[in-house]
Amino acid sequence: MTGLMSIGVFARATRLSVRVLRNYDRLGLLVPARVDPDTGYRWYGVDQFPRAGLIRRLRELEVPLPEIAEILVADTPERARAAIERHRERVAARAARLERIAGELGAVLAEPERVPGWLQVYERWRDAQPIAYARVRTPLSRLAEALGPGYARLFAGLAEQGIAPAGPAGTRYLSDDLDAAELDVELFVPVVRPPRPTATIAAGQLPGCLLAATVHQGGYDDVETAYRSLGRWIAEHDRALAGPVEEHYLTSPAPGMPTAALRTEIAWPVRSPAGPARPTDRKTR
Repeated sequence: MTGLMSIGVFARATRLSVRVLRNYDRLGLLVPARVDPDTGYRWYGVDQFPRAGLIRRLRELEVPLPEIAEILVADTPERARAAIERHRERVAARAARLERIAGELGAVLAEPERVPGWLQVYERWRDAQPIAYARVRTPLSRLAEALGPGYARLFAGLAEQGIAPAGPAGTRYLSDDLDAAELDVELFVPVVRPPRPTATIAAGQLPGCLLAATVHQGGYDDVETAYRSLGRWIAEHDRALAGPVEEHYLTSPAPGMPTAALRTEIAWPVRSPAGPARPTDRKTR
């Protein structure tokens, strides 16, 4: 074992824990120079210090492990720098978003008794509607990143079959726990006729049901008021939830479109114990 050190020594020398080193070995990011076939003990070499140091610094920058793998196998410094720059841009965007949220929190803390303006809530009946859909699994923090490519594939699949949308695209949240590591999200587009199922789209149906809904104007960062308005209204009107949360994108984002121009209908399927099966639309605050 001349020139090699145990995992414990290597961990201390690189300031990486033994647990982390074992995980990096499993992922192929930092494989030991030798593994004893009898005991399974891992041994590392001095020449692995630079790689361990690079991984540690990238993790300090919160670079995800899959992107670290990409950087480590990059065949040119330019590709490695490009991967790091993509991460830097994401971090900058997240910092800007956190700064904006912090500013909004400051305003709320300055007026602790202030209640946000409630949005108008209405009920409407939705007949059963054929849809084309695709499902994605994604953390809530990466939902926006998943929606764009998901809808692009969905619309491309419809175009290939000559099927035009019959209404605004939407999203259904099939997971009740928004704090889960990953959400099951259904991206759908209403259609006149069901599409032929392919690798990218499936045929389905939105159920006929009563919806309690409100329209949110603007970007998604302040959509909480819409959700709170619906919760308050349902509590006051003796309704029970009857299906996944739906969002209907009444205006499609386009290059150059101001955030204030976006309109999203937030709709919750509900049951009305005493109401009619197919109520006429009625609006209530």
